[in-house]
Amino acid sequence: MIAFTCSILALVLGFTVGWLASEKYNAYLDFERHDFEELFQKNPHPELFDDEGKLNRGEYMNIIFEPGYDPDEFDPEDIHEGP
Repeated sequence: MIAFTCSILALVLGFTVGWLASEKYNAYLDFERHDFEELFQKNPHPELFDDEGKLNRGEYMNIIFEPGYDPDEFDPEDIHEGP
């Protein structure tokens, strides 16, 4: 009788651990890395957080100014999509 009880407990424990491990693995596979994930981790600016203090992983625009750029000579045609 003890062997039967231990077998049932091992089966239930194995099923539960396997199910939890499967959920974690599926969440890992479904995770989509944000383009600015490195910025979020290394240098999270205050404007990246919402009112509740959680990191907002919405859409952001990356602006790169070339050396010697003069804002007085701005032309809307200078705006183009990055790589």
